[in-house]
Amino acid sequence: MSKSFLKTIITSLCLLASVASADVLGGRKGCFLLIDLKDDRVVEQAGTDKRLPPCSTFKVAAAVMGFDTKILTKERVFHWNGVKDTRPEVNQDQTAATWMERSVIWVTQVLTQELGMKKVKAYLAKFHYGNQDFSGGLTKAWLTSSLLLDSHEQARFMSALWREKLPVSAQAQKQTKEILVVQTSGKSRLSGKTGSGTWEGTDLGRYVGVLQCPQGEYLVVLDFQGACKGPGGMVARQMAMDHLHQKGMW
Repeated sequence: MSKSFLKTIITSLCLLASVASADVLGGRKGCFLLIDLKDDRVVEQAGTDKRLPPCSTFKVAAAVMGFDTKILTKERVFHWNGVKDTRPEVNQDQTAATWMERSVIWVTQVLTQELGMKKVKAYLAKFHYGNQDFSGGLTKAWLTSSLLLDSHEQARFMSALWREKLPVSAQAQKQTKEILVVQTSGKSRLSGKTGSGTWEGTDLGRYVGVLQCPQGEYLVVLDFQGACKGPGGMVARQMAMDHLHQKGMW
């Protein structure tokens, strides 16, 4: 086999891989990362990375802060403030687990206000969490406001949490991992968090999670901007799961 022919085959395979990767984003602007946690190797990357609001993926960082300061416990009940949301499941008392599962914004706002600006900013600096800008305020900085982070920063934070390498108590990290939202398929398990919003005039969807499957453990990050039906975060998670299914990992 000639070198030129071999080079042509390799180039063609690379182009096919690139096309397959791009498909995960459904033609939208965004970024997809699949990282092998065994050696931090980027198995697959698609799109262009940019800093975006974390939206409800920030709940993961907020949970670490809350558990570390012990203002958040598994037993604590957050009493509904009476402000009605369009989602009935939000209009009731919540626990740490239901806060994460139902993605309840008002519980996050209770936690950030109890933590206070000084502590929140100190934790963001410890976590190297994006631009660390909470100038948008304790109740909305992460909600399409001042706090921004890109997909690689999201991945680094989740990797440190999963390995319990964040500069906080090991217990706080264990408790946070225990309340991540879990999806299962066969022998595969995906633990993570969605984030939805609007940014720069279009829908924003974010997902960050850890995939445990027969092939190993992988970080999965998908962020996109573009019109979609339903909450962007749910769409982002489904896009990631569909792609993982195509790869035989889900």
